[in-house]
Amino acid sequence: MGPYRRKSSRQSWSEQNMKEAILAVRGKKMGWLRASKIYSVPSTTLRRQAKIADGWRKGYLGGRKSTFDKNLEDEIVAHVKNLETRLFGMSTNDIRKLAYQVAEAKGLSHKFSAAKEMAGWDWYKGFMQRNLSLSLRTPEATSAARARAFNKPQITKYFKSLLETLEKYDFQPNQIWNVDESGLSTVPSKNAKIIATKGRKQVGILSSAERGQHLTVVCCMNPLGIYIPPAFIFPRKNMKQELLDHAPTGSTGFTQEKGWMTGDIFLKWLKHFVKYAKPTEEEQILLLVDGHGSHKDLNVLNYAKHHGIIMFCFPPHCTHRVQPLDVSFYGPLTSFYNQELISWLRNHPGRVITHYQVAEIFKTAYNKSATIENAEKGFAATGIYPFNSEVFPDWMFTPSEVTNVDLSDNETSSQGTENAEQIRPSTSATSQLSETLEITKSPNKDISIEDISTLPIAELAKNKKKRRKGKQGVLNDTPNLEEAKKVESEKKNKQKNSQKTAVRRVTKNLYFGESDDERLETDDEDDPACIFCNELYTVSKSGEMWIQCQKSRK
Repeated sequence: MGPYRRKSSRQSWSEQNMKEAILAVRGKKMGWLRASKIYSVPSTTLRRQAKIADGWRKGYLGGRKSTFDKNLEDEIVAHVKNLETRLFGMSTNDIRKLAYQVAEAKGLSHKFSAAKEMAGWDWYKGFMQRNLSLSLRTPEATSAARARAFNKPQITKYFKSLLETLEKYDFQPNQIWNVDESGLSTVPSKNAKIIATKGRKQVGILSSAERGQHLTVVCCMNPLGIYIPPAFIFPRKNMKQELLDHAPTGSTGFTQEKGWMTGDIFLKWLKHFVKYAKPTEEEQILLLVDGHGSHKDLNVLNYAKHHGIIMFCFPPHCTHRVQPLDVSFYGPLTSFYNQELISWLRNHPGRVITHYQVAEIFKTAYNKSATIENAEKGFAATGIYPFNSEVFPDWMFTPSEVTNVDLSDNETSSQGTENAEQIRPSTSATSQLSETLEITKSPNKDISIEDISTLPIAELAKNKKKRRKGKQGVLNDTPNLEEAKKVESEKKNKQKNSQKTAVRRVTKNLYFGESDDERLETDDEDDPACIFCNELYTVSKSGEMWIQCQKSRK
C-alpha cells in the first residue's frame, strides 16, 4: 500500500496571518473568533497553534507516531554519508536493514517486518523525501589500491614536489603538458537507454561483435586547450595507411603485437610530441605522466632529457584525481565515442566496425571532447594550473582512513605494470548489515549508530613478494637515470640467464634378451628385416621406432 495522498484543501491559511492572529489575541485586541475571521484562519487551528507557540505540542500529527525523531534520523543520515565517503555506500536494502536494527537496539515502537528484519518501502520513500540531501546514485568502482593511495600525506608531498619543479624551471601554461593512453574498442563499453515497447522483457541493440577488437589511443593536452594530434596503437605487426583514413588531422599510428603501450612505442610517440611541442634545452617543457612502465624506459628518459623534456610522474594510483586527462577529457570522449559507434552502425546497415573504421569514428568524438574548456577545467580541477594545493577537500581522503596502516608510505608498485598491495577488509558495511544484530532483553536507548553499524576497518595483507616502489616527481633527473640504467642492466642479465639451451635429441639403444643389460648386437646373421618393406634394421633411419616381436625376440 502506497503513502496516503492528501486531497483536502484544508491548511491553506497563511503562516504570516496565523502569527499576526496569535499576537492580536495575546495583546487582548480581539478574541479568538474575531481574530479567525479578520485574519482568515480557522478558529480551532488558531487555538492549537497558540498552545504550540506556548510550548505545548503533541509531538506528531495524526494518529501515527514517527519511528525515529528528527535528531535520530539526522544521525542515520550522517552515518550513511560517512559510509559513502569511505566507498562503502549503502544500498536501499542496507538502509532498510539499518532502520530495523536501530529501532530494535533502542527499543523503539515500530511496524517494521520482523520476518524480513528490515523496514518497508513506504518508510524508505518517506525517509528519502524528508532528507533531500540524499539521492540514489550508481557508484563508480574504485580499486582498493586507489582508495588507500589517495591520502593527505602523499598528496601533500606530491604538490610540494610539483611546486618545486614549477618554480625551478619557471614553467608557463604553454609549457605544461599531460599525456595518457586509453583503450578503444569496436563495440560500445556501455549502451545508452533507448525508447522501447512498455512491458517487453528484453530490449536489444545491434553491435559489431560480442567482445570487439581493442586498440590504444594516446592523447596529450595543455592548460591553454592545445592538443597534440592523437596516436593510435594497433594490435598488428604491419602498419597500413588505410587504418588512419579520416583520422584527426596530424594523427599517427604505431603497431604492437597486442596493441599495448611499450617503451619503444612511447619513444616513437615522444618524437611525434617533439614535432608539435618543439621543446628545446633553453625552453624546456613539463610532461606529466602516470608512471606506466613504458615511461621509465632508459631510452625514453635519455631522449626526453636531451630534447628539453622534464618528465614528472604522478603519485601511484592517484591519477583518477590528479591527472587532467582522466578528470575532464577521457570521460566525455568515451561517451561521445560510444554514441558514434551506434550511429555508424545505424547509418551503415549490414556492416560491422573493424580497425579500419575506428579512426573515422574516433575523429567525430575527439572533436567534440577536445575543447579548450575541458582542458582548462581539467588542469584547474587537479590543482596543477592555476596551482592550488588545497584543491581537494578533506572528505576525498576519507576512503584512505579505512586502513590502519601508515598512509605516508608510497605504494610498492608502479601503475600499469605491477599489481598493488591487496587490502583485505576485516569487516565491511554490507557484511555487517547482513548479519542480524543481537538485541538484548533490555534495549539501550543511548546506543549510537556506530555501535550498531560499525565503520569498516581493513588491515593490510602481508605480501611476501617485495616489489619496487613506485616513483613520483621528476623521472629523468640524474639519480633516476642512474637507477634506470641499473634496472635495465638487471633486466638484461636476467634475460641472459633465462635463455634455454637447445634441446638435444638422445637416441635410446634397444636392449633385449633374458637381461635388460644385454645390448643388441647387429651382425649379418641377427640383423632383423621389416616384414612389410624387407628393409634391414641397421640401414633404417635414425629415430625410427621398431617393435620387437615377443616370440622371436626380433
